[in-house]
Formats: sequence, structure tokens, C-alpha cells
Amino acid sequence: MPVAMMSFALVAAGCNDDGSGSDGAASAAAHAGTTGPAETSPQPPAPASSAPATPPSSPAAPSASGAPSGADAAGPGRCTAEGLGMSVKRGDGGAGQVYYELTFVNKSGHSCSLNGFPGVSLIQRDGAVIGAPAERDGASHGATVLAPGKTAHVVLHTLNQGIADGGCWKQGDYLRVYPPGSKEALTLRDPQIRVCGDRFTTTSVER
Repeated sequence: MPVAMMSFALVAAGCNDDGSGSDGAASAAAHAGTTGPAETSPQPPAPASSAPATPPSSPAAPSASGAPSGADAAGPGRCTAEGLGMSVKRGDGGAGQVYYELTFVNKSGHSCSLNGFPGVSLIQRDGAVIGAPAERDGASHGATVLAPGKTAHVVLHTLNQGIADGGCWKQGDYLRVYPPGSKEALTLRDPQIRVCGDRFTTTSVER
């Protein structure tokens, strides 16, 4: 009987060593090493940059004082019919040659330029051209700049009656003149120009 009790005690001790005792220690160890779910700490916001924003670009520097622009920078513009006055008078002639001086005056308030040959015609009251427009005589003299109130001229050339065949044209009621480069004309009433010998020419504008 004492032997049987000793065996039971040994068996019980063995159960405590391999069973609940070990499990308890392991459970305690596991409980001690276990933590709750990880929490990600929010990153602190990056400090605002203290560098100032890019400054606006500086305004464009003004152009030089009084500097002209556009057409003025390249020189005076072309004289227009609206800005011109016109007159004609008979010039000196000889040996059957007849000349008329056709003068332009700048009546505008600014300088302008005449360059080349005008278009010149004698016309009737109804606007019909008498004979033919004046032909160009000689080379161009280049640009002529007219300040306000200043003048330039061309020379019209024809012949005395009987110097050449062809007779004389009918007397013109008006002289119609297109300044060089213009599509608008000046008109002079009763110019007292008589063209004979089918000779009617104009020089280019000159001072």
C-alpha cells in the first residue's frame, strides 16, 4: 500500500512538470512579451518655407525720352493730297519750248515727303482726260522732305504751236495731279496750260 501511494505521487508530480506548470510559465512569458497593435505616429508637418516668393518682374524701362516710333522713327511719311496745296505758272522757254512750273506746298502741320513723279492730266468738266497723261521726263531726284509751309515743284514741258506735227490739244478745264504714291488727286481749275505737238511731260519732284 505505501508503494502504491508513492507511485501515484510521482505520476502527479510528472503531470505538474509537463502540463499545467509549464503551460502557465509559457503563458506568463507570452503575456509579458506581447504588445497591443502598432500605432503609426503622425509625422509633424514640414515647417513653412521662410524664403519669400519670387518677386514680380520689373516693368519694362521706358523708351528714350522723345524717341519717335513707327513711321516717325524712319523719317517723315508720304505727303498726301489732303495735306498739299498746288499752283502752276508758266516758266521761261525758248526755241519753241514751253515750260510750266507746278508747285506743291505742304499745308499740313508736320513734315512729309514727296518721292518720284506725279500723275498729271488735263481734263474736261465731265472728267474726261484730254490727250494723254504727262509722260515722265528724266530720272527721279529721290525723296524731297517738305516742312510745314515749304514747297517743291515739277516742270511740265510742251511745245509751241507749229513746232511739231500734231497740232494742239483742247484747252483743259482742270489740271488733275496725283502726288507721287497717292491714289487721291489735287485739282486746279482753269490752269491755262496748252499742249501742242503731242509733247506733254513732267519731271520728278525736286526742291
